[in-house]
Amino acid sequence: MRNQLLVTAFGEDRPGIVARLSEVFASHGGNLEASRMSLLGGEFAAISLVTVADEKLAALEKALADLAKDGLTVACKRTRSLPLDGKTHKFYDIHLTGADQEGIVHRVSSYLSGAKVNIHNVQTDIINAPVTGLPLFTMHAEIAVPESLSYEKLSQDLSHIADELNVEIDLVSSTTLHAELVEA
Repeated sequence: MRNQLLVTAFGEDRPGIVARLSEVFASHGGNLEASRMSLLGGEFAAISLVTVADEKLAALEKALADLAKDGLTVACKRTRSLPLDGKTHKFYDIHLTGADQEGIVHRVSSYLSGAKVNIHNVQTDIINAPVTGLPLFTMHAEIAVPESLSYEKLSQDLSHIADELNVEIDLVSSTTLHAELVEA
């Protein structure tokens, strides 16, 4: 039987971290199915979903723990796939851009949580505005919305939040999550 292992790893950025992680996965029969890796501050962070056979799982977990000798902090959790439900949810992307300020993610995510909207993926960045060079906060989120919440209501509520925060929020139908449903 194949097991799914969620692996998080981070450490001071340097060349070779991805090569070392993927070497451990491969040499222990692990298949890297999905990952997000990024430089955040001076740290390189990775979160990966690895599948591995029962008989190789314990050895892989030990080898990953041993990466502490290489200066990496690693945590593993055994997990399972949860099917996306296209019958009870609609899928959208949220694109937000505005002047950087504290609390943007909290305000948007608190509203979504209260509306029973599940965030599947979120990415935030600070970029420089094209003309002025001022810092702009950007957020992209992929969300699963219950059928009971209409597009109109969700869009209207996000528009009020955008006005509150003085940011732009666009809500568009998700192509990424729909593609995952078709493949499942």
